[in-house]
Amino acid sequence: MMTTVDYFREADNVYRTKDFIVCQRVSLCRSGNGNTLLMSDDIYLLRTRSRDADYELVYKVRGKRINGKRMRSGSYTRKYID
Repeated sequence: MMTTVDYFREADNVYRTKDFIVCQRVSLCRSGNGNTLLMSDDIYLLRTRSRDADYELVYKVRGKRINGKRMRSGSYTRKYID
């Protein structure tokens, strides 16, 4: 079973919303005709005191932007974890 910090390690970007900590894995997809698309596979972890403590421990150096910011992508998938 993965821990919260394991999700952070596997992500390219991590940020918080009001209810969730979101871990983004971003990849570049190419089609046969030369077009490219930025794809984001997102995991939404329900915020708990324990997960918030882990987040703040790992990302405390962000300063004013402790909640982070989403990386934009052309397409995404979502998985929710309680």
